Amino acid sequence: QMKSGEMAANIARELAEHTKNHLYAGDIAYSVSAMVQLVNLLDVQLRNLTPGGKDSAARSLNKLQKRERSCRAYVQAMVETVNNLLQPQALNAWKDLNASEQQRAATKLLDTVEDSAFVLADNLLKTDIVRENTDNIQLEVARLSTDGNLEDLKFPQNMGHGSTIQLSANTLKQNGRNGEIRVAFVLYNNLGAYLSTENASMKLGTEAMSTNHSVIVNSPVITAAINKEFSNKVYLADPVVFTVKHIKVKENFNPNCSFWSYTKRTMTGYWSTQGCRLLTTNKTHTTCSCNHLTNFAVLMAHVEVKVVHDLLLDFITWVGILLSLVCLLICIFTFCFFRGLQSDRNTIHKNLCISLFAQYKLLPLLFSIHTQIACAVFAALLHFFFLAAFTWMFLEGVQLYIMLVEVFESEHSRRKYFYLVGYGMPALIVAVSAAVDYRSYGTDKVCWLRLDTYFIWSFIGPATLIIMLNVIFLGIALYKMFHHTAILKPESGCLDNIKSWVIGAIALLCLLGLTWAFGLMYINESTVIMAYLFTIFNSLQGMFIFIFHCVLQKKVRKEYGKCLRTHCCSGKSTESSIGSGKTSGSRTPGRYSTGSQSRIRRMWNDTVRKQSESSFITGDINSSASLNRG
Repeated sequence: QMKSGEMAANIARELAEHTKNHLYAGDIAYSVSAMVQLVNLLDVQLRNLTPGGKDSAARSLNKLQKRERSCRAYVQAMVETVNNLLQPQALNAWKDLNASEQQRAATKLLDTVEDSAFVLADNLLKTDIVRENTDNIQLEVARLSTDGNLEDLKFPQNMGHGSTIQLSANTLKQNGRNGEIRVAFVLYNNLGAYLSTENASMKLGTEAMSTNHSVIVNSPVITAAINKEFSNKVYLADPVVFTVKHIKVKENFNPNCSFWSYTKRTMTGYWSTQGCRLLTTNKTHTTCSCNHLTNFAVLMAHVEVKVVHDLLLDFITWVGILLSLVCLLICIFTFCFFRGLQSDRNTIHKNLCISLFAQYKLLPLLFSIHTQIACAVFAALLHFFFLAAFTWMFLEGVQLYIMLVEVFESEHSRRKYFYLVGYGMPALIVAVSAAVDYRSYGTDKVCWLRLDTYFIWSFIGPATLIIMLNVIFLGIALYKMFHHTAILKPESGCLDNIKSWVIGAIALLCLLGLTWAFGLMYINESTVIMAYLFTIFNSLQGMFIFIFHCVLQKKVRKEYGKCLRTHCCSGKSTESSIGSGKTSGSRTPGRYSTGSQSRIRRMWNDTVRKQSESSFITGDINSSASLNRG
């Protein structure tokens, strides 16, 4: 058909129709080669329509109009062909080509579309903008006047796509010729997958260095060109700015603003970052600037996580969170509504459960919030509740320490001081952190504290200090128990209780610390093993507290039994409150809730008199109510 003299636009139309059918590897290679030949044929045919010196004005105008119509028809058909070649269903046909064939075909396609765009731009009779929009390619060709006031030129006009490129008015004026300028913009979906990243020049950060990753083109390819002869070797006074939408939003990091540098002779090239720099990036978009014009895209390091890992992690996460939420709700109900369990120590347990419950409610949104203000508020709340959990764990250690070393029992509850420290200290740390640098709450990757500055130490510092202090208090408690075990042999049940509480507090502290450590490493490195460790340890906290502080505690089991007997077996609603019998009215209120208080106190005082050298060990053992002895 090309040799028969048929118009290039008509042949291009037939090619567009042909590529609507199922494609094979040979169809891809043939179609791209045909497009290269067609643009050359169009150029020859247009020369035959050049007005001659002997042509009348009307005939000359007719030829020029015919040239423009031919170019418009050809470009429209060419865009449809490219759209067909880039359809998702054509992916297998591209994959059947080897890597070098893919690269050459994709490069030819880029080059031919740009050539075709400028053929049209050169044959527009007046200043005009021609737009062709399809699913996989958007093209804009403009002939503009540079006289008078110019505005920045942005492509595409439809902002719904999420990717844009902008040329400044100053760039247009500086590069105009004879009062005019010709500009071509093209946006390709799916084309980047066929432009090899093998020899890409990338700046890899520490994240990429420390993980097994691949480099991918993670955005559409967007093209900007001026007056055809302009290339990436011509530098612009005002950089071109473009924003591209990420194709994959998970398991990607280290964005690089790049352009496709190729040679027309071999139609091979590579991705380069020369002359380009990163302006801003977040989970879904990246904005770059480059001091030259060409075919742009964003390359990113990609960690491939198998679908089975995603499904398994999602399953573990949701099952673990739901299980912990249920366990924590039961614990909160138990410590709030069973009056027989009201004590300073159980107040600590209750507020620890509340802090962890808030964490579990917030954690599923960690990667889901993209609004900057909402993300910052979310990060600050998560910061507060993480610190609150550690602080209440610290107060658990302090309370156990006091119970072992206090010589004279306090007549007043310490709850108001516990509340002041438990929530006041985390609130103060968050407030100071926000005052110093509120912009570091919420990152582009996750709604948490920034890891690339010292701001993360507003969490690591206090958490580490709390863990160290807690270890000291719990260590002293263990020492005093094991060093003076013989003293309490007559009433070893008390010692057994407090020993189990200390061991439980140490175990929970380790669990909280390890969960925090794995979570921080997962956010930083996004490796599969860190994801599993964080998910599993995170799901254990609520269940551990329920088992250790409710199921294994004799007194709590008694209260559960009373509740069941009262409301399930007898069906009566007595005046007796849950967890307190009729005989409890004469007992000391508040934290003193044990019936054997006087007997244990006498036993302890007798022991202290006999062991005067060990008098510093007394205290809340003396007040068995504080031990919540069941």
